[in-house]
Amino acid sequence: MPISSKRIIDAVRSFNGPFTHADVLARTEAGNDTRARRKGGKSSRRDRKEQPRVDETLRELITAGFLVRRGKSYTRTGLFTPEGVITIDGRGAGTIKTDDGRTLAVKKENTGNAHSGDLVRAELVDIRRGECHARVTSVSKRKKQRYIARVESKLKEHILYRLVDLPGGVMVRGRRSSSEPVKGDLCIVQLTGRNVSGMTECTLERSFSPDNEEYDVQRILIKHSVPDQHPHYDELDAYDKKFISRERKGRKDYRGLFTVTIDGDNSKDFDDAISLENTRGGYKLYVHIADVSAFVTRGGELDLEAARRGTSFYLGNHVVPMLPELLSNELCSLKEGVDRLTLSAELVFDKTGRLTSHAFHRGIIRVDRRLTYSSAHALVESGKRRKIDRLLLSMYEFAVLLKQRRMQLGRLDLNLTDSEFIYEGNTLVDLIAAQRLKSHLIIEEFMLSANEAVSKVLRENDFPTLYRIHENISMEKLTALRKFLQTLSIPLRSGGNIGTAIQEVIDRVRGRDDEEVVNYIILKSLMQAYYGVEPLGHFGLGFKDYTHFTSPIRRYPDLVVHRCLKALILRESPPYTVEALRPLGERSSEMERVAQSAERDLYRLKSCRLMYDRVGELFDAVISGISRYGFFVTLIERPIEGMVPLRALTNDYYLVNEDEFTIVGRRLGRRFRLGDRVRVRLTGVEIDTMRIDFEVA
Repeated sequence: MPISSKRIIDAVRSFNGPFTHADVLARTEAGNDTRARRKGGKSSRRDRKEQPRVDETLRELITAGFLVRRGKSYTRTGLFTPEGVITIDGRGAGTIKTDDGRTLAVKKENTGNAHSGDLVRAELVDIRRGECHARVTSVSKRKKQRYIARVESKLKEHILYRLVDLPGGVMVRGRRSSSEPVKGDLCIVQLTGRNVSGMTECTLERSFSPDNEEYDVQRILIKHSVPDQHPHYDELDAYDKKFISRERKGRKDYRGLFTVTIDGDNSKDFDDAISLENTRGGYKLYVHIADVSAFVTRGGELDLEAARRGTSFYLGNHVVPMLPELLSNELCSLKEGVDRLTLSAELVFDKTGRLTSHAFHRGIIRVDRRLTYSSAHALVESGKRRKIDRLLLSMYEFAVLLKQRRMQLGRLDLNLTDSEFIYEGNTLVDLIAAQRLKSHLIIEEFMLSANEAVSKVLRENDFPTLYRIHENISMEKLTALRKFLQTLSIPLRSGGNIGTAIQEVIDRVRGRDDEEVVNYIILKSLMQAYYGVEPLGHFGLGFKDYTHFTSPIRRYPDLVVHRCLKALILRESPPYTVEALRPLGERSSEMERVAQSAERDLYRLKSCRLMYDRVGELFDAVISGISRYGFFVTLIERPIEGMVPLRALTNDYYLVNEDEFTIVGRRLGRRFRLGDRVRVRLTGVEIDTMRIDFEVA
C-alpha cells in the first residue's frame, strides 16, 4: 500500500531534533530492507518508489512553514499544533487562520466542540496539493458565551438546544426545570465552559416565542457580540451643568451666528451644525462639530470603552451608542437653544466652489433651529422670503455648486436606494425605499468639505492622524466590471480618469430597469474603505485628502481626529504616534464592518417578518445577483431580497456562468441574466436562517 502524507506527517511529528529523508522512510517502515540500509546497502525497490512522495510532502511542509531544511537534515519549526481562529461554514466544515498567516482546512468531523469564531488549538493531520488539513484538539477561547438557541428536543434530565445563528447545526444541552421553555421556543443561553458526554453545557437566561419580534434586535446584538448597556463611569460625575460654562474660556463665540442642525426625525445625537454666509467673493461655510474630546479624556475608562466599540450601532428603532447617553444625547449633542462646545471649521469658497482659505477653532455655539431632513427640504422648496427659507435655499444652491465641481474632478455618484423601516410603536409595519431629499445633499456636501479640509491641514502639518482611505479600483476588479458591462452592451471607456469613465456608465443607466443592479455591481467592484495612518486619498470621492471629522459622537476615528486637530489649534505636540494610531484604525475598521453586518442581518430578519404570511403570492422582481446556487431577486414593490435556488428551476438543466452573470438552460436555452425583470412566487420564509425563497412563476 502506498505511503500516505498522513503517515509521513506522523513520522515527522515523532522527531524531537534534526532528521533526514532516510529517517522518515525508516520511521514509516516504508523500506523492506532497513537492515541493508543501515549497513550501507542499496535501498529496496519500494524505498525508491516512495521517495518522491516523501520528498513532495517534506517540500509542502517547508512551504507551509512547518519545517526548515539545512543541508540534508530537516527540523520542525515547532510542534504541529498551530493555534488560530476557526470559521465554520453552513455545512459544518471549517478553516483555521493562524496569526502567522497559515490557513488550515478542517473537516466537519474534525471541528470538535469549536464554534465559528473561536480561538482553537489544532493538530496538523495531512497536507495535500499544498493545502494543510488539521483537527481541532481544544478550544483556547470562545468568541462569545451568549447565544440565541432553539429548543429542539427534551430528554429525561436535559433540554437539547440548537444554536440558531451559528453555522454547522451546533447542539448544546441544559438542565430541565419547572419553568422550562417549550419545544420550538427561542432562548438566550449562556455556555458554562463544561462539556458533558461530548456536548457543551449551557444555562438558560430567558425564552420567548419565535413570533415575538421584540427580541429581533436582541438576537442581532447577541449574534454579533455587540455590547448594549454602558457601565457607570466615575469620570462622568465631573460633568455638571456648569461644566460647559467653565469651558468657554479661550473658545471662539459663534452664538451670534444663525445656526441650524439637519437630522432624522427621531435623532437625538446631533454631531453637526451648519451656518452659511454669502460673501462678495462667494461663500463662507461654518461646520460646527460637537467637541466630544472635551468630555472624553484619552486613556480613561470611557475612552477605552469607546475605542473598543468603535462606532454606534443603528438597528431599526434601536440605537446602541458608542458613548453613554449622558454625552451622546445630552451634553455633547448640539441641541436647539442651549450652549454647546464645538470644534468649528470656517471654510471660505469662491463663486466656483473652490476652497480659498480655512480656519479651525475651539468654539461655543447655540443652535437656532433643529430641522429634520423633511422640514429642511420643505424650506428649500417653499419659495418664501423668510430668513430661514432664504438660508436653506442658499445652502442648497451652494451644495449643488460643490457637487458639480467635485463631479468634474472624478467623483463617483452612485445611485443606490437605501431602505427605511417604518414602525408603529415598536412594531415594524413596512420596509420602504428611503426618499432622497435636497436637505441630504446639503449635509453631505458640507460635511465632505469639512472632512477634506481637516485632512489636508493635518497632512500639511505632519500631524499623525487617522485617515479615511479608499484605494483605487484594482485592475482585476476593473477587468471583471468591464466584462459584466459588456454583457449589457455598455462600454467602459479606457484611458483618462477611471472615476470619470465609471461615472459615465452610472449616468448612462440612469432610469433603466437595471440601474440599481449596475450601480450595485460597481459598488462591489470598488475597494473597501478603511481607517489608516497614510494619507492615500479617497478614490470614490476623488479626494487627495480625506478623513472623518464630523461624527465624533458615533465614530471613534472622528474623536481621534478631533484630538489631533485640537492639538494643532493649541500649538501642542501631536497626541498620537503612528504606532499608536495603527491598531486604533484597525479596530475601528473592524467594528465598522461588524456594524454593517448587524444592520444587514436586521434588514434580512425584518424582511422575513414582513413576508412570512405572503407565501404563495406573486411578485415582480429584478435579478440582483448570480451565484452557483441560484440567483437573487429584489422585489419591485419594496426593497426585499430573496433567492431563486437552482433546485427550483425544474424545467431544464441550468448552467451557472458567474463570470457572465447568467444562468442558462442547456436544453431549452432560457436565460436568466443579472438585471433582468422576472415574475416570481414566494415559496418559503425561514426566520431562523433569515432566508426568503422564490420560484419563477
